[in-house]
Amino acid sequence: MANVIKFDCNYPKLCNQAKAKLVWIDEIRDCDFVLKYPALKALFEYDTKGSDGSCFNINRGDYLLLFFAGDKGIMFSTIRRDNPSNRSKYINKIGKWFDVEVKQ
Repeated sequence: MANVIKFDCNYPKLCNQAKAKLVWIDEIRDCDFVLKYPALKALFEYDTKGSDGSCFNINRGDYLLLFFAGDKGIMFSTIRRDNPSNRSKYINKIGKWFDVEVKQ
């Protein structure tokens, strides 16, 4: 079964890449705390900005920050809720390729 990373829309950060290799995972604890720092707030804005310029709302909680290298050589990150389901999808797959699936 292929690894798949799903997105709700074609975010600019994806650069129309069809595949991406998971290269790093970091944990974000208490995102309310993180959003108080301008540099980290900019990361959340980058990560959630859609093609229309609007940003997806990030709720308080713990997240996994996933870093990918796309098939065009362009890196991007994405934030996923830290829960057992997402941990099983990503934690042991560093170095693996994922199909980038965009819901349109």
